Amino acid sequence: MDFRLTIAYDGGPFKGWARQDDQRTVQGEIEHALGVVLGPDPIVLTVAGRTDGGVHALRQVASFDFGGEMPPDIVRSLNGLTPPEIAILAVEPAPGGFDARRDAISRTYCYRVNAARPPSPLARGRAWSVTRDLDRALLEEAARCLIGEHDFTAFTPTDTYHRRFERVVEAASWRDEGTFFRPDGDRPAGADFLQFWITADSFMRNMVRILVGTMVEVADGSRNIEDFRRLLDGADRSDAGQTAPPEGLYLVEVGYRPPS
Repeated sequence: MDFRLTIAYDGGPFKGWARQDDQRTVQGEIEHALGVVLGPDPIVLTVAGRTDGGVHALRQVASFDFGGEMPPDIVRSLNGLTPPEIAILAVEPAPGGFDARRDAISRTYCYRVNAARPPSPLARGRAWSVTRDLDRALLEEAARCLIGEHDFTAFTPTDTYHRRFERVVEAASWRDEGTFFRPDGDRPAGADFLQFWITADSFMRNMVRILVGTMVEVADGSRNIEDFRRLLDGADRSDAGQTAPPEGLYLVEVGYRPPS
């Protein structure tokens, strides 16, 4: 029988999602816990979207096949065996043949920028601290350019396993992040956070992080918006901007077609 696993995790302590020999990974930790609870046969997870080291997830989805009887307390058992940086949110039966990666029709990511001066110490490991002045109107304009189908070759490493570089972006926008407020309405120092939200059919490696790094260069005046638009026509990776650090990136949600 096929099962769907919903997971949240802090990516900071891990070398990414994918299992690696002699490295601490999210997949490795969860598969070990599944083996303890459901053994003796090893469980192999298929994930909706592999995340790099330092990248977080709010509702990652993975699938696995299991021929035995699923314990009713499986969620509690797995959370007792996985480290505190991982939370198993749900283990549910899935339609026959369900594949978390292949069956996904969209992924939504959020990237957090700490724009406070000085940078908030509470954002360490959770956001990218940017101290340059950023033009919010230019950030929004750059995000609007992303809507639709484009060639994102410039936004993934040159050395890549990808063969198709076109992606369809359904939504992209920058938002102010809600933060702490005093009861009298005064805003505390160091509470300026921005969020970039993007939903697409699929993403290439480092795509969101390179998009954010390049949009920040538009917003700080290092490059103009027309240059950014040209990058969406299949430019070389060397033409785009820096890769924003992983700690600001969150996989928020994976979309699937409703059961027929």
